[in-house]
Amino acid sequence: MFGSQSWEDDDSISGEAVNPEQKSIDDANLVEKRLRPTLKFILAFATGAFVFLFPVQYQGQTTIPLDILMSYITNLSLLAVETFALAVLFAGGILTTVAMLHYQGVITLDERQQALFQIDYWQTSKPFWAFRVIAIFLGVPLFLGTGPDWLVGGAVSTIAWNALLLTVVLVIPLGGIFVNLLAELGGLQFIGTLAQPIMRPLFNLPGRSALDSAASWLGSFSVGYYLTRNVFDRGGYNKREVFVICTCFATANLGTIGAVAAVVGVLKIFPVLILLYLTATLIVGAILVRIPPLSTVPEEYIAEPDPEPQFTGTVTDYVRFAFSEGVRTAEEGKSIPRAAIEGLVDGTKLTAMILGTVLTIATAVLLLEANTDIFSYLAAPFVPLMTILGVPDPKIAATAIIVAGAEYFVGTTLVVEASLFTKVFVMVVTSAQAIFFAATAPMMVDMFDDIPMRFRDLTLLLILRTALLIPVTAALTHGAVAVGLI
Repeated sequence: MFGSQSWEDDDSISGEAVNPEQKSIDDANLVEKRLRPTLKFILAFATGAFVFLFPVQYQGQTTIPLDILMSYITNLSLLAVETFALAVLFAGGILTTVAMLHYQGVITLDERQQALFQIDYWQTSKPFWAFRVIAIFLGVPLFLGTGPDWLVGGAVSTIAWNALLLTVVLVIPLGGIFVNLLAELGGLQFIGTLAQPIMRPLFNLPGRSALDSAASWLGSFSVGYYLTRNVFDRGGYNKREVFVICTCFATANLGTIGAVAAVVGVLKIFPVLILLYLTATLIVGAILVRIPPLSTVPEEYIAEPDPEPQFTGTVTDYVRFAFSEGVRTAEEGKSIPRAAIEGLVDGTKLTAMILGTVLTIATAVLLLEANTDIFSYLAAPFVPLMTILGVPDPKIAATAIIVAGAEYFVGTTLVVEASLFTKVFVMVVTSAQAIFFAATAPMMVDMFDDIPMRFRDLTLLLILRTALLIPVTAALTHGAVAVGLI
């Protein structure tokens, strides 16, 4: 992707990169067609797409294969799923504690132990450490079904444990299997490369940024951030481009949206949901890149600028190029079974990292909602707007969107009992918000401190994104209803 250059990591280099050379797509280095890697790419891509997007009939309803697989496992042994959830909670809390004690000098682990426990992966801030540990003390009584009534006798048990936790603990590891097939064996490159012709004219971004977006949508926002950081360090992006990619395109990933869709009860229309989500994300992104604060971020580099070649060609040319990139990645990648196993492991690790936070914050939010009017007060100014836009259950919808700005999973669970329109509307808005103060915001501030990304900037962008997403999503959802998709 990049030329052979020496990088200077400390100093910003002002100004734009030189204009890249215009080339025909015929000048691209297309991979030699060989049967084995071609079949490997096609099989991995078809499997991942089938599991997430192919509608099938099951027990009188239209749903997707991932939903059927989850239902099968849950019906096989609910106790096993609950035991696995509790084990994952314990793993997340214990490993985070070991990591934090090591980095605070309370204990010392040698290099072998650090590698064994993957200490860097589990390091976090003190508040999130507390969330993961507190979740253990919430999870044990919820698992046993015995404890104070506020914990085991109401919404915390039925929503936070049964509906949310038991769904997340299945869908992310299972989804990780098939997401990894897409991400590691060419699907990410195929989709990202195919999207290159729209990135520069619509979003004023290099075509290679399509890969970062695909990495976030197929993998996770953290994968997208990592890829963006990697390219930034090599002069492939300037500061404005990094800010745009992270705040406009590193939105919720396919697996996470699937998890929430399962919790909310809309997994059966998952392909429609994804279509609306991607459309809303692209529309809002095209607007935000042209207005402050994103339009005013300086176009500075921290390394020698390395512009990408700009290809010209027909739609057929780009499909051929994208297919070649997918096959190339599949040829260099792991076997399908190994990629699937690694996806399961990575999905389980990600679940262990977030599950405690989800349970603790969900419990707090549900208790606040049940015993105070704080969210009603915050959501009140938005209720008339929801009514004007024709959103059913306007108060629930407004409250869910407000809560989701803090924690995505918890906000969406508030619409479990709402109408189908409201569920779809809220899911699309919250999935496309991109900035969540329980996860993405602190990671951006930490990972891109040399831009810098500040919490006040991210707060403003969250407000702007939400203000744009609400009318855009309402229009899209009404359109989907009108043509019979919902």
